[in-house]
Amino acid sequence: MLTILRILAVFVLFATTTGFLFTRQVCYQHIGCFSNASPFNNAKGYLPETAEHIQSNFRLFTRQNPTHAQSLDPYDSSTVTGSHFNAGKNTKLIIHGFQDSGDAPWMHDMTRALLDAESVNVIVVDWSKGADNVNYIQAAANTRVVGATIAKLLQKLHSTTGLPYNKIHIIGHSLGSHIAGYAGRRVHGVGRITGLDPAGPLFENFDAQVRLDPTDALFVDVIHSDSDSLLELGFGLEKALGHADFYPNGGEKQPGCSKEAAHHVFNLITLQIEEFTGTIACSHMRAIDLFTASIPTSGCSFTAYPCSNKADFNAQRCHSCGNGCSEMGYHANEHTAHGKFYLSTTGHQPFCQ
Repeated sequence: MLTILRILAVFVLFATTTGFLFTRQVCYQHIGCFSNASPFNNAKGYLPETAEHIQSNFRLFTRQNPTHAQSLDPYDSSTVTGSHFNAGKNTKLIIHGFQDSGDAPWMHDMTRALLDAESVNVIVVDWSKGADNVNYIQAAANTRVVGATIAKLLQKLHSTTGLPYNKIHIIGHSLGSHIAGYAGRRVHGVGRITGLDPAGPLFENFDAQVRLDPTDALFVDVIHSDSDSLLELGFGLEKALGHADFYPNGGEKQPGCSKEAAHHVFNLITLQIEEFTGTIACSHMRAIDLFTASIPTSGCSFTAYPCSNKADFNAQRCHSCGNGCSEMGYHANEHTAHGKFYLSTTGHQPFCQ
């Protein structure tokens, strides 16, 4: 069965290497123009759909309204001034990935954990109209419009409330990681971006302008949990993208996850990632679980060791802090060490050893 799944992965990989052969451009009100010229030819000629079609919406949660969201509009200051948003507190944005939505249980869990740990503004970004697409290539192209719309919201929060950009922390999963990068590229001085297993297909080995990279925020940290190639049913990427890149269990094949599931063959073809959280995409989703588990101040501490590569980690050569250890997850920004870090986790909650 694994051989069959790999054949289907080849089919998907082939589908993502074909596209339009000519240059086009679209321009949208408020957010500008988007071309498919290099380096933005990673989406094989596809251009992002309109903001009106994608319908990105922004749901604010605070300790004053921990369960009932208040809607924020990037183009209407009254939605900000009439909300519980507090510019004196840190602001966290959470962005989902392909075939996911702002109503996903993991987004509720992360929001609750953030509010329990700290009095912050949490903004859940729902771009499900642009992410819920059988065509992964189109969803990948749509990330550019979502990132631009988020940038407009951040600029509105800054101009309306005086929110300093360095108090903003954007957390993105899969395609959401690259969306965070696009937003950070437009709003200079964002404090932090956390990439949770950034999507690999159409982004791996492409120019830094089309993916998350260290220039997108003052501090960029990344958890790589599914860095196998697509042929091995991996949906993340291996390349280091941030100031601190973490590779739990070598960055692939997370403990407790299995990729041999016959009844998910159709979901592999359509890349409906949310349908295989327990099997094929288990490792891809594990980055979310690890980050959420790291948030409580009295919870897990994921000490990570500097390490050059997976081979050294597998050979158990990476158990010394050397030039400095770090901590994977929510508290990574409290450490000064930069580079690539490896660590081991368990295969069940709360994952720390």
